[in-house]
Amino acid sequence: MDIPYRKKRGKPVCSKHPEDIGVLLQMVLDKNHITDEMELKSLAEGLEIIVGPLISPHVKIDKLNKGILTLKCDSSAWKQELFLQKKAIIEKCNLLLGKPSVKNILFV
Repeated sequence: MDIPYRKKRGKPVCSKHPEDIGVLLQMVLDKNHITDEMELKSLAEGLEIIVGPLISPHVKIDKLNKGILTLKCDSSAWKQELFLQKKAIIEKCNLLLGKPSVKNILFV
């Protein structure tokens, strides 16, 4: 028995060139800003690894926006200490995330 061909309305669901599922998933995550939240959570969980066990009680990760990580410090002394370690902190953050997401750090 031959099934008649039905014409679908609108745009086709699939194009002639299929996308990799990883690319599509990344597009969805980026569109909904989920990747930024996941990176922020990973950095917050690994803060002791990033700054060390002595400094971690005195600093808190505030936000990550467009490659700029904002850290809140208890005092200006800790702010200065972290500022001197800025390059190392950026490297450790990017190593923890597995990609160069953190480009700069703002201390408040």
